[in-house]
Amino acid sequence: MYTGILSITVALASVIVILKLMAVARHNRQHLSRLQDIDRSILSGLSHKGVMHAIMDRLTSALRPDAAAILVVDKQHSMKTVISDNLSNKFNDLVGKINNGFFSSVLENRKTLNITRISEDEGFLDTIRNEGFISYLSAPIIAKGGVPTGVLTLYSKKPRAYTKQELTLIDSINSRIGVALDRAQLVERIQEINIESVRALAEAIELRDPYTIGHSIQVANLAMSIAQELEFSEREKNLLEFAGLLHDIGKIIVPEAILQKSSVLTDEEWRIIKKHAVHSAKIVEPIKNLRSVQNWIRHHHEQWDGSGYPDGISADKIPLQSRILAVCDAYSAMTGDRPYRKALSDKDARREIANVAGKQLDPKIVSIFLSLDLQIHEKGKTHKEGEEHVDIEAKA
Repeated sequence: MYTGILSITVALASVIVILKLMAVARHNRQHLSRLQDIDRSILSGLSHKGVMHAIMDRLTSALRPDAAAILVVDKQHSMKTVISDNLSNKFNDLVGKINNGFFSSVLENRKTLNITRISEDEGFLDTIRNEGFISYLSAPIIAKGGVPTGVLTLYSKKPRAYTKQELTLIDSINSRIGVALDRAQLVERIQEINIESVRALAEAIELRDPYTIGHSIQVANLAMSIAQELEFSEREKNLLEFAGLLHDIGKIIVPEAILQKSSVLTDEEWRIIKKHAVHSAKIVEPIKNLRSVQNWIRHHHEQWDGSGYPDGISADKIPLQSRILAVCDAYSAMTGDRPYRKALSDKDARREIANVAGKQLDPKIVSIFLSLDLQIHEKGKTHKEGEEHVDIEAKA
């Protein structure tokens, strides 16, 4: 009898353990799905406001707090609410004006603060209590380079201690928020545009991947030489120089794990990489003086025979400036070192470019390019993703 009861007890305990494991697995799948949704929002080219709304929607759906907000440190070192859910404007304004130790400790220590139950006479937290909230969480948002740039705050009307699994999800969401904020700051910097600042910006972005250093500047310089041969006006040449410097700026959105990967990219990673031209164009879009540049950048990976991306257009349907960038980009890619092969020589790169003239590259632009004295251009290191316009990468 006792043996039978013991067997039943063990069986029930096993079922409970299995059900718990299944519940954890289900929650993990749900959390992963929400993180993937956030990644798609960031990579989709949505406006900054649209991305932040998407993040807040996934966040509140996953964790179900009674209220939430994302705050950033502004230029005056005050806290500014970027987006909030179920919080009054009065509360958001008040929080931004209060110099409290809770935000500063989270930013300085770069650790999440979870107050399960707010006690009375807690200074700043009295403001939260007055809004009807009993529990408070504040998690640091870390920007590129490890700099704390803001906080994610969650509020509950009942005492709440977040689980380890939920805190892991919060950290993952905060890393996505950091990427979104980096992109917004990037756009703001570009809007204060001049050629010197754009050159510096291009160099800073290329530092994310040692194989890209000097690539954008080299492409811009080569494009200017072709523009000179085509007798572009000074304004046309200046705009083309901006396009050369900014053509890969969309890679700021591409995860560094993909940019720095030395092995073959997966289909999904390649799909993400191929979107960088669209992202570059989207980043430039708000700048009125560079509206035409936006289209040139978008199409710099199109190919003469229509086999390129993102739109698969061909021949004269590709903007002339895009066709110029395509040739310069291909040359710079081939003459830069890769983790899996050494750079091609100038002679070999020229030969490969000549081989694809009329197929992948505009034959007229190729002819002009091959006539240039390229010794005047410092050879830059270039990207390693294997995304050249020409098929010669497989041969190299």
